[in-house]
Amino acid sequence: MENKIIRFFDTELRSVDSDDEIMSVVGYALKFNKETFIGDKKWGWKEKIARTALDDADMDNVIFNFNHSYDNVMARTNNDSLKLEIDNIGLKITANIVDTSVGRDVYKLIQNGIVTKMSFAAIVEKSEWIFAEDNSTQTDEREIKKFKRLFDVSAVTFPAYDDTSIMARSLTLERKAKEQLIYERQIQRINEIMS
Repeated sequence: MENKIIRFFDTELRSVDSDDEIMSVVGYALKFNKETFIGDKKWGWKEKIARTALDDADMDNVIFNFNHSYDNVMARTNNDSLKLEIDNIGLKITANIVDTSVGRDVYKLIQNGIVTKMSFAAIVEKSEWIFAEDNSTQTDEREIKKFKRLFDVSAVTFPAYDDTSIMARSLTLERKAKEQLIYERQIQRINEIMS
């Protein structure tokens, strides 16, 4: 039987003023090789995620939601409103949140630094354990080597890991920067033609 796991991550949030109708957030849902403590002092363990854990994982139908609630779906990979990118740091997400009452509320909570956490839900295909010889002074350790499937990335109230980041994104500022770059290139071409 496959066990679905949910891991909560701490996030760092920077609010960016935005006049956009598009509510966009970017960040890392998980980071590789960052250790955290799962559970409580009596029954917990140290855990980290290997760099290769997502290499062959099924990430075809992943959702972005709030507190892992399937009633709060705000973006999805199937329609490209959620983009996932694996890099050397971890799993980078970009989500254009759908304009619903939940979407607007969660975006404002992220933008204002009230919701500052992320999480993911996945099935682990392979992990390695190092069991402590003396549970009174040592802690078991687990390294997740391979995920089978990723279900969601989620903005959450409480995390398990402390190493991720999420922030509201200003598409207006990005558009203005791109327009400025295009303008500067046009001026450069005109100057080249004139000289």
